[in-house]
Amino acid sequence: MDCQDMRTSLGRAITHGDLFGRFYDIFLQSNSKLKMMFTNTDLDAQKALLRQGVNLALLFAEGKSIGKSAMNRLRHSHSKPNIGVEPSLYQYWLESFIKALAEFDPDFDGNLEKKWRQALSAAINHISGGYLEEEVKSA
Repeated sequence: MDCQDMRTSLGRAITHGDLFGRFYDIFLQSNSKLKMMFTNTDLDAQKALLRQGVNLALLFAEGKSIGKSAMNRLRHSHSKPNIGVEPSLYQYWLESFIKALAEFDPDFDGNLEKKWRQALSAAINHISGGYLEEEVKSA
């Protein structure tokens, strides 16, 4: 999949305000479990990681090896024996990111939203698919 439209969208959103800060405002209010998970988190550091992660997710959607490698690391780090992000929580992440993009990208529309959802869902499905993987390997 070609992700140039999403990169351009991301650039517009970043230049129009604190996209990643707004994302965390929306995200942490979307589910009480998330707020608890991020209680002692340095959100400035998280925002930098999120920016990097979104770019790597786009590379993953394009089939690039660096994106695949990064999503494999996230798949492992977010699995149940590690950070333990339940697969059901990723939907809150996706919806929060889409809402933040819609607020900050003046050219955001239904077509762009569909592309973003397709690209990010590929990465989310890969990461969340590893939730129980480590437990199975060690069983």
